[in-house]
Amino acid sequence: MYIHSTYKLINSSKAVKEYRKELKEISKINLRRSSKFNILAVLGALRATKEIKLRENLGIYVASEYGPINDVYKLMQTINEENNIVMPFDFLNVNSNNVSFYVSQALNAKGKNMLLTSQYLSFEKSLHLAQFELEIDEISDILIGGVDESLEEVKDYEKYVSFANNQTSQDGSCWLYLNNESSNSLGEITNIQEFSSSEELLENIKSTYSKIALNQFAQNDENIVSKLDNNKIIDSKDFFGSEGALRVLDLLEYKGEHLYIAKDINNNYITIELKV
Repeated sequence: MYIHSTYKLINSSKAVKEYRKELKEISKINLRRSSKFNILAVLGALRATKEIKLRENLGIYVASEYGPINDVYKLMQTINEENNIVMPFDFLNVNSNNVSFYVSQALNAKGKNMLLTSQYLSFEKSLHLAQFELEIDEISDILIGGVDESLEEVKDYEKYVSFANNQTSQDGSCWLYLNNESSNSLGEITNIQEFSSSEELLENIKSTYSKIALNQFAQNDENIVSKLDNNKIIDSKDFFGSEGALRVLDLLEYKGEHLYIAKDINNNYITIELKV
């Protein structure tokens, strides 16, 4: 799979009205009362494809760890307070499946679209699925994004989400546009593999990678880190829910053959190899 366009939005938690203002400057789509999650996704997708002529059989994949979490949190607060009425848009905005429809609408895309989530490996699993569907000609092009809101406004979010590192949760909308055409590409994703143990993973790691990126759980797996060349590991301070999308974009900033390693809390692993 060859990468033809990317976009990265990483911010500390910003008010939804600021993203609405940015979206209004580049699109006529009406998301005035939509969730911050939807707006982040549409904004990122539009910017990722602004130089791309979209094909009819485009597959759109939105990966997310938390979905419209801030709207869910606000809705629950409203329900738990006396004499408060839940408005129709409050319910609409907690339906995370809306997001891929809004992205398709904004792009005037006619192909398949979907939202995918898989605890701590949402982007990685989504990319693997997209690769498979490209290989069997289910789609001709891939637009895939990792989209998540900052958790900083959700009280005691640490009780519900596992973190391996003490990193600030940020707003993020990170996108890639891919297909099987090598001409004018920015890089190539050469292989995606899943492993059920670190031993199996380490047996398949080469010594020739130029740079290596790890998600938060892989960074804290001593069995893996001790076998890697620390000089090759990228130390990124930015973090958001769909971390894998951000780490792949980090690797695209370097020339060479690279590896991204992702791990979840159940010791499942996914690796993504890419050339730049």
